[in-house]
Amino acid sequence: MNLGMDEEPCIEMFKIMHQSVEAKVEEFKEQMRRIVYVTPTSYLELLSTYKKILKSERKRVDTARFRLSKGLMVLKDAAVEVD
Repeated sequence: MNLGMDEEPCIEMFKIMHQSVEAKVEEFKEQMRRIVYVTPTSYLELLSTYKKILKSERKRVDTARFRLSKGLMVLKDAAVEVD
């Protein structure tokens, strides 16, 4: 798999997050005497949630970029008319 420079830190972050949850589960088990399972499905759900948030944020940024671009064109047209 050919990963870009931006993807590798993101993948590493997800691995660290999942591993830290596994460590906390062990602490929880010792302190509360309750078992919580962290499964591959948990990891896939984390990735799915991230994907949904990323898609939403990209849409928000694209909308803001479009509005800014449109506003700048209106200002440019106004400046030409004023001259």
